Amino acid sequence: MIPAALRQPVNWRGAAWRIVESQEQAATRAVTSSADEQARLEALLDENKPHYLPGSEHLHWLLKTPFRYPPLRHGSRFGRMTDPGVLYCARELETAMTESAVYLWLFRAALQEIGSLAVIRYDRTAIGFEVDSACTVDLTTAALTTFHGRISDPGSYADSQALATTLRNEEVGLILFGSARRPGGVNCAALSPAALVPDQTPSQTHWHVQLDAQACWWGRPGERGFEVAYEEVSVAGRIPHPAL
Repeated sequence: MIPAALRQPVNWRGAAWRIVESQEQAATRAVTSSADEQARLEALLDENKPHYLPGSEHLHWLLKTPFRYPPLRHGSRFGRMTDPGVLYCARELETAMTESAVYLWLFRAALQEIGSLAVIRYDRTAIGFEVDSACTVDLTTAALTTFHGRISDPGSYADSQALATTLRNEEVGLILFGSARRPGGVNCAALSPAALVPDQTPSQTHWHVQLDAQACWWGRPGERGFEVAYEEVSVAGRIPHPAL
C-alpha cells in the first residue's frame, strides 16, 4: 500500500497519554468486605484472564495489560482479531480524551433499546508515560499525505490492518498516525511491549467526565476543562466506526 521507501523506520521517543478506567478505587472493593478478600478475588480474576504477552514483564501493569487482550471481533486500527494486543495512546492529552469520548458516545448509543441515558457521568484516569522505539514508522509525515485518509479512516480498518501485517513482519515496534477523530492530533500504536520505556511508573491524573447528546466535558479541580462536541466527531448525525 505505502511504498517501503516512504515508511523507513526511525528512532523515536516521546511522551504519550492513555485514558483508562478510574484508578482511585478498585471495582472489586465494592463486593468484598476486607483487604484480604479483595486480594484473593483479584488473584482469582487474574488467573482466568489471558496471559501477559512475553516481553512485557518489565512494564507497569497499566502498560502491559493492553498487550494481553487480542483485538475484538472487528479488530482494531492496526490489529486483526488473530493478532496480539496493541497498546493505543496519543501524543496529546486532548487527543486521548477525544478518542475516549467517541467510545463513550458509542456506548450511550448502544443503550437505545433500554432507553439512552440523557446524561452519563464517569470518572476516568489519564496515564502519562514514555514510548521509545528504534523501529518507529511515522505515518503523519508530509510525504504520506495522500495516504492519511485511508490509514485513519474512521469507518474502516481495511487499509491500516493490511499495513500493520507488513509492519509486524518487518519488526516495527511503534506506529505514529493521525487521529481519525481530532484533526492535527497524533495517535501511537505500540505493536510490541519493547516500544515502551521499561520500569517506568505512569503518572496518573483523575478526571470527571460528563457526556450528553451534544458534548463530552472533562474536568478536574484546579485545571481548565476540555470539551468535545458531538458534531466534531460525527458524520450526518452519527459516529462512523468499523464495528457498526
